[in-house]
Amino acid sequence: MLANTKSWRDSKIVWYPIPAALGIAWIGALHFSHRTREANDGGDQNGVRVEGPFYLRMYASLPLRFISRAWGYFNSIEIPVSLREPLFSLYAYLFGCHLDEMLVEDLKSYVHLSDFFYRKLKPGARTVSNESALVSPADGKILHFGHVENDRVEQVKGVEYSLDALLGKSPFSKITEGNSYQPKPGNNLYSVVIYLAPGDYHRFHSPADWQVKNTRHFAGELFSVSPLMARLMNNLFVLNERVSLLGEWKHGFFSMTAVGATNVGSIIINSCPQMRTNIPLEALGRPLGSFVEERVPEKLQKGTEVGGFMLGSTIVLVFEAPKSFQFSVQEGSKIRYGQPLGNLK
Repeated sequence: MLANTKSWRDSKIVWYPIPAALGIAWIGALHFSHRTREANDGGDQNGVRVEGPFYLRMYASLPLRFISRAWGYFNSIEIPVSLREPLFSLYAYLFGCHLDEMLVEDLKSYVHLSDFFYRKLKPGARTVSNESALVSPADGKILHFGHVENDRVEQVKGVEYSLDALLGKSPFSKITEGNSYQPKPGNNLYSVVIYLAPGDYHRFHSPADWQVKNTRHFAGELFSVSPLMARLMNNLFVLNERVSLLGEWKHGFFSMTAVGATNVGSIIINSCPQMRTNIPLEALGRPLGSFVEERVPEKLQKGTEVGGFMLGSTIVLVFEAPKSFQFSVQEGSKIRYGQPLGNLK
């Protein structure tokens, strides 16, 4: 017995590393199995679920909400003063940040990554157009724009989702079945999607003079909202966590939706400081796809800061306007907040 014990103690243990890809695939497979069981038990988002090739469903099975919370925690860790300038300079170089536009140019004053992501601009760094009725709410890239017809909104060319699914039933309509967002006679519904990259200015502003009446926080996934994923995944903006501001402007219905994404620490809405995003479902206490609503009337002027992301993401505008309205942008073009999106002709 003693001999066996001695032999065991003297045995050399050789550790063999497992490739990272294999480990990730194993975690994904376990999570995929769990999510499949949830879907079979009715765990989809009000009838909307991830559809497409197997690799897309495997991607969707990854614990991206958990990963995003971990990334948010990492971003809030205080960085030693001596490392701040080289670290933020490297980030700015890699992602094309314009450091000369920052209100506070001293990089050592930014305590952590989230602090840097949410930096403010100098006065005059952006000009809000007085000639256009509708301006860009954020710096970013125009992914798509166009008409909204029969409750269908284009995510990108050829990829659609339901407007009622994106915003929930209209709080301003008596319609309970079918499309609840009906424009007035002589008007159309329009939409525009703006993608904020990691290097962009992360705060967003009011694109018009309008009255916010309802704010809705939708529980959801945190899939990437990159242009590639927008082309690949149907219902991407409907599946993801988001905050929708609903109200009216001089031409009728107006809405602005901030869509969450992978590694976006949180969505901030200035008028709802108590609202928390990107938290565990257990703490949230409601299923994916559901929303809570706050009625916080707020009159916004064009260019007023509304909130921001703790990393790049997407803004979706859906609004009503006369049929003479025309967009003045091109798909794929870069735009800065305050620049014209369109006007009446």
